[in-house]
Amino acid sequence: MKTINAIILFSFFSVSAFAQNANDTTKINAIPKLDTIPTVYMHEVNIVYFKSSEEWMLYYKYKSRIEKVMPYVKIANQLYAELKEEKETDKRRVYRHYRKDVEKEMREKFEKELKDLTVGQGEMLFKLINRETGNNAYNIIKELKGGVTAWFYQLVGKHWGYDLKEQYDPQKEKMIETIIKEMGPAYKVV
Repeated sequence: MKTINAIILFSFFSVSAFAQNANDTTKINAIPKLDTIPTVYMHEVNIVYFKSSEEWMLYYKYKSRIEKVMPYVKIANQLYAELKEEKETDKRRVYRHYRKDVEKEMREKFEKELKDLTVGQGEMLFKLINRETGNNAYNIIKELKGGVTAWFYQLVGKHWGYDLKEQYDPQKEKMIETIIKEMGPAYKVV
């Protein structure tokens, strides 16, 4: 209670001392005018919170998978757009040769690295490609290489435990969406 009284008395005396000097113009002009408010822009911060340790473990597992396959998703999205454009503009035979050349080049560059992916990383790769292209892996393969090839890859995918026909659902994959939102510009595809 004594501290509150001291604060009130101090503020009263400081106001009355200022009022006594109001006739002295030199002291009034010495007081800085506060007609502007400084503005500080801060970066947006995403706060991620989970209730259980299992959710945290899933978060870190998915985040490491996404970071691992991100370069491949970017390349796949770009190649898919180029192949679709070529398919629309070129004749069937020219397109087929172009597609085979691109496939050969990509096999030489990435076959070893993609074979070293774990099953979980491969599943994340297909989910993110589906998310970015808006088309599941089965339809992409069917569109680019034909139905028989797509059927064969579907069988191989089923053997490893994932379905190439599965559509990406952001409501179902909330953990992936949370990680992508957190990554921000680092995730940016295209």
